[in-house]
Amino acid sequence: MSAGHCELRLTRRFDASRGEVWAALTDPPSLERWLAGVIDVELSPGGNFELELRDDSRIAASVREVEAPVVLELAWSHAGEEPSIVRFELLEDGDGTLLVLDHRLIDERFGMAYISRWTAALKRLRVEIDR
Repeated sequence: MSAGHCELRLTRRFDASRGEVWAALTDPPSLERWLAGVIDVELSPGGNFELELRDDSRIAASVREVEAPVVLELAWSHAGEEPSIVRFELLEDGDGTLLVLDHRLIDERFGMAYISRWTAALKRLRVEIDR
């Protein structure tokens, strides 16, 4: 029996340029501070985007779409879960940047956990950007 799916959308505003937010999203040392350990990040369509989480599990993602400094979309695969799609979109908002995070095709059994994980990660991203 296949599980149902859910999706989430989180929006955050940062007092930083799109370029600064993009760098925080994609620069390996920055990624390690706010999201997870970096195994491999290749920012081109089909490129690897592999991360090691704090619990020693891995995300084996690949880049579906990249348009710096506007869009990063990943095919997201975490052990024990069905593949899903994570999309970061950066929109200019006055003198700041609006980040829209969409995570879709989440196995509904893990939906609430992803809300918690992404909320915590975006708090760490704010700290990273404010450094």
